[in-house]
Amino acid sequence: MSLKREVVMSVAVCVATFAPSVPTFAKEGRGRSPDSISNQVGEIFAEVDRLTAQRKQRSRQYLTSLPDDELAEIWARANMPQQMPRSGLSDLSRDALEKVSEDRRKIIEQLLKYGCPLNEQDAQSFRLRDSKLVERIAALGPRAVPAISARMGDDYRRTGHWAMAKKSLLKMGSAAVEPLLPLMDNRDRYLRANVAYVLYQIPDRRAKDALQRAVSDEFESVRHWAIQGLVKLGPEVVGQHELITILIGRLQDDVCLRESIQGLKQYGDETAIEHLRIIERFYVNRGKGDLRYSARQAINSILRRAGKPVEEVSREHYSDKRPSHDELFQTAAHCPNAVIRSSAITWLGRYRDDRTASFFIQRLRQEKNRTLLKQLARSLGILTLPPRDTSGSVVSAPVVQEAFDALVLMAEMNSPDTPEQEGAAVGAARTVIHATRLRQIHLNNIDRYKRIIRQGLRSNVEGIRIACYSGCTAIAMFPPETGDEWTPTEREEMQQHLAPLLDLPNPEIRLIECLGYIGDERLTLRLTELLGHDDSAVRRFAAYALGRIGDPRALSVLEYLAESDPHRYENGVYGVREAARRAIEQIGEVQPVESKSEIITNQEGI
Repeated sequence: MSLKREVVMSVAVCVATFAPSVPTFAKEGRGRSPDSISNQVGEIFAEVDRLTAQRKQRSRQYLTSLPDDELAEIWARANMPQQMPRSGLSDLSRDALEKVSEDRRKIIEQLLKYGCPLNEQDAQSFRLRDSKLVERIAALGPRAVPAISARMGDDYRRTGHWAMAKKSLLKMGSAAVEPLLPLMDNRDRYLRANVAYVLYQIPDRRAKDALQRAVSDEFESVRHWAIQGLVKLGPEVVGQHELITILIGRLQDDVCLRESIQGLKQYGDETAIEHLRIIERFYVNRGKGDLRYSARQAINSILRRAGKPVEEVSREHYSDKRPSHDELFQTAAHCPNAVIRSSAITWLGRYRDDRTASFFIQRLRQEKNRTLLKQLARSLGILTLPPRDTSGSVVSAPVVQEAFDALVLMAEMNSPDTPEQEGAAVGAARTVIHATRLRQIHLNNIDRYKRIIRQGLRSNVEGIRIACYSGCTAIAMFPPETGDEWTPTEREEMQQHLAPLLDLPNPEIRLIECLGYIGDERLTLRLTELLGHDDSAVRRFAAYALGRIGDPRALSVLEYLAESDPHRYENGVYGVREAARRAIEQIGEVQPVESKSEIITNQEGI
């Protein structure tokens, strides 16, 4: 054997001996171009779509075959609140049975949106097929992570891609962490939230910095998973002081409140006790369980670690304990925790009196937190409404006027940075107008509010426009003798501006309602076309608007709708059929309908 050949063979042996081990997914992922991997991901997710369609079809067959009582029980379980005891299921099932008997098809369609219930045999079969697809996606390796993660964005929100992508990334494990980190800065908020969930489920020290930034994300779901991810990493990775500081700061965030309390219970020190005592004393529950009891447990855990005596308090101690009226005022004004101030405002909203209304007006001028300003505005508007119980207290007329002036001023002092506050103020002032109409109280300064409405209707911010649609309707409902309703010139100007918006594929229902009050017969054709819209809410408001306009040319279509529309009820209120009947009564004369072809002919002749 020549010397050259011996050297070559020796080098080959060394390479084979000391070469690093190859990951199990290297065959599929390494060596392929990004386009090739993206195509493979697309092909597998196309199979996911086919599997989802098959699951929905099998679920529809299963639900259709069930008797009413079993379908009602499935519906009740799907709508059962998490905090409700199991004993409440029978009452929910009884209510659900009434809904099933009224509209069985609608119940089945809503259950299909909830998650496609299946019988046990089909469920097991689909779980097996899901797991095989997950393994195929995960086997593509880290280079496929960007293509897989793209399936967790807003574009795929109403598909089965989210769940499949998350399962695949979790199956891939820590190998997926590094490619996921840049996606935490993506503009798609749903993508950021899903990535935060995956990083929470795969605790890895490389994700620490990304999760620390994410706890301040504008999207609630991102913050929710990020704070849990940091708690899971623990002080060994995040650092004891840094973790406690983050958790105490997140006590100001209602979304992260529960997770922050649990994190402080596990890792907190005595610096957190005072913050937890504020929650224990003042927090007012809003459907999230008794967080005051959780705060007490966290305090006790910290004291035990410090070797200090603890005060054992039962859960029942907090069940009926509410802060006094005076304590709530003090908390809402001075508590440094924004969540607690919000909690106090929520509780104060139950007191419909001059003292509470005046306090809210004062806080509108002093509060700096944007979220609380919106809450104060809405709560102040609701306070002015008459109580359902006629024996209840009401806010006096001078304070109602003061509330209206404060809300109008808040809407006038808007800035480009705070459009949501203007929308809240406009909406709250609209509520005050409704209240004064119901209570027959005269309001001053309506002209200022009209000017805000006319400007807001041209806003680029959707929330402001929607609030102004409702505000426009509220003014149009004033009786003529008040002199505060829209003038014919103002009506014509607004109709010319708003009517083209009805041609959008999904016009806003408050826009339809508004045009029903300020519009005329020129809108009849388009409103009649909207009676065939896929969205039942759009059909209901279109029928309502046609009744307000009062054009008899729409009678035939309305009568057909009143007899044939599948949506009798909508979210507990009257549905499309009843809206059509009321519109017919408003228009006046009811003409008999002989056939659907006659309706189409009449509609084309409008």
